[in-house]
Amino acid sequence: MAVVEYERRDHVAIIRMNRPERLNAMGHELMMGLAQAWNRYKDDGEAWIAILTGVGRAFCAGMDIKERLESGKPGLGLPKLPLRDPYWEHELDKPTIAAVNGYALGGGFFLTSWADLRVASENAVFQITEVARSGLAGYDTGLWENLPYAIAAELAAGIKMSARRAYEVGFVNRLVPEGQALEAALGLAHSLLESPPLAVHHNLRLLRSIRHARATPPPEIPAQAKKTNQELASTQDLQESLRSFVEKRKPHYQRG
Repeated sequence: MAVVEYERRDHVAIIRMNRPERLNAMGHELMMGLAQAWNRYKDDGEAWIAILTGVGRAFCAGMDIKERLESGKPGLGLPKLPLRDPYWEHELDKPTIAAVNGYALGGGFFLTSWADLRVASENAVFQITEVARSGLAGYDTGLWENLPYAIAAELAAGIKMSARRAYEVGFVNRLVPEGQALEAALGLAHSLLESPPLAVHHNLRLLRSIRHARATPPPEIPAQAKKTNQELASTQDLQESLRSFVEKRKPHYQRG
């Protein structure tokens, strides 16, 4: 079976991350499958709305740490792909809904945050795990624009957020019982389809453009972040965070 599945129900595309044995971790194969699925949605004239979800007890657990360690590459990072992913690169201008079941960690959190609408089951957990892996994330993705500063700071510091709290602070549109996230997302999609599709499409496209414009960091920030990430990549703390995760033990950090 494919690690990413594409299904269309009338005008709704359903993109499923299907690697449950690895909590839908973002290895090369899964990321390539996502890129292919999002390009298919972009080019599918009969698909007007897409729902992204995950199979099993996780939506997406973020970077595949085991695969990263085996690659021998320093620091944190996702696999380089020969195909551009329009969703990942914020180039997709069609409506999207995230249906989150279980863990949405690291890259899984950001896959959620980039969707126009978000549904979460009560067992969902959100976390920017890059911080726990001695890395940077969130400063350049509109996290602060998406949420009040204090809530964004909570997430940027790596603190876990329950589905209920995510709903209470406005990060999630709908909170539903466990196992009902996809059904609720389909309900939202059908609500959108009750309005003229081009009007929905362009209203969300313009809103998304404004959000991205406002969320663009000052020009000096990317250079500072690149330098900091290079420094963090050489620390023992980063290696300890990855190894302790794979070895399923508590990490022992030295602040350096």
